[in-house]
Amino acid sequence: MIFDDELGWPDWVDGMQEKGRHAINGNDPRKVCARCFNDNGIGKAIELLATAKKCDFCERLYRSEKAARITEVAAYIMGCLLQDYDIPENVLFLDHESENGWAGTTYDRWELVQDYLEGEWEAIEALIECVTTDTEWCEADPGRFLPGRQLGASWDSFSRYVKHRSRFMFMREDEAPRGIMDEPDDSTVPTTRMLDLLGQAVVAAGLLRTVKAGTRVYRARPVKDGEAWHTGPGALGPPPISDTGPPAGRMNPAGIPILYGALTPDTALQEALESNGRVARGVFSPLRPLAVLDLSRPSELPRVGIFDNVTRARRGLAVFLSSFIGDIARTTERDGREHIDYVPAQIVTEYFRRVFRTPDGGRLDGIVYPSTRDPDGRNVALFLGRDDVCELSNWGETLRFHPRLTRRFTVTAADGVVTGWTPA
Repeated sequence: MIFDDELGWPDWVDGMQEKGRHAINGNDPRKVCARCFNDNGIGKAIELLATAKKCDFCERLYRSEKAARITEVAAYIMGCLLQDYDIPENVLFLDHESENGWAGTTYDRWELVQDYLEGEWEAIEALIECVTTDTEWCEADPGRFLPGRQLGASWDSFSRYVKHRSRFMFMREDEAPRGIMDEPDDSTVPTTRMLDLLGQAVVAAGLLRTVKAGTRVYRARPVKDGEAWHTGPGALGPPPISDTGPPAGRMNPAGIPILYGALTPDTALQEALESNGRVARGVFSPLRPLAVLDLSRPSELPRVGIFDNVTRARRGLAVFLSSFIGDIARTTERDGREHIDYVPAQIVTEYFRRVFRTPDGGRLDGIVYPSTRDPDGRNVALFLGRDDVCELSNWGETLRFHPRLTRRFTVTAADGVVTGWTPA
């Protein structure tokens, strides 16, 4: 898997030091501790390189060796940076008409290092002084995305491809010779590999969670003028299969049922209507724990930097998944565009429903995702049909309906946003 760590920390630190030592030209004997830098990766490296109990910059005194020579730390930092940067002589063409003499952007040692470091300024300044003074730096491959954008660009490419080029045959590798592949360059992930990459990414990011048995799932349905109130699991549960439905939704193509709900009662009401009207809200609960892909907390995505012992791909993981979650959660007006805009999410949902397996070989039961209408709300799309509800089928062993918890509301809204509701 491309997100797996490659080395243990001791080997990683040794490798980065070896890579960066040629860029160091100093003999500063001072020692620096991890607390002088606001970076976990640098902190772990300093712990391995430590030879002194006192930091010469913050003057903290430790009971054990916690401070390392700053030139050794500088070699580690430069080695990490040189994963993405190089000297112009190895990368760029000469351009005597440009200000820097190169056909591309270059950086001096202050620009290169300072943008990546936060912490005690005296320690950062001393570290920069250790770096060779007369060397310019540039991106190691200006024609490729740096990791922070590489995977996000791959998702954008996948979305464009399945919306506008090939919806049902994009997984076929033999499309490439026919000239209909839509990959801009080899710095992005091929469309044919995108779904497997997503599967690896969610596992690496720790996004597989469990919804406990008995958790309340709220499902609200608008009631049209002149229409009777929705009651019972048949009306408030998963939609029936017919030649005319269920209609396409955010995560399901037309004709394939899925149960949309919310994990809080207010969120269900806000998701149900965009204008004044009546809403019926029912409550279901799972009879067993449900395995779900939890996309509802993008702020908790693992964010690792260039100084961490991770693969290049993992450094772009948070940006990639944030872009993916934004597309999954966003609201699209039902003006005909939803049939196109929902396609990537529908394909991804089908993958997680039918193909993806958890590390222990199990299947997922649904996807939890953030509500765009309730900032604190969480929605859920469960891969369940009417046969999974015990009140609707003798085979229903997954979901139970709670008739006494059904409620009716009159909802008020303005500019497409629910502003309040009262019991009807």
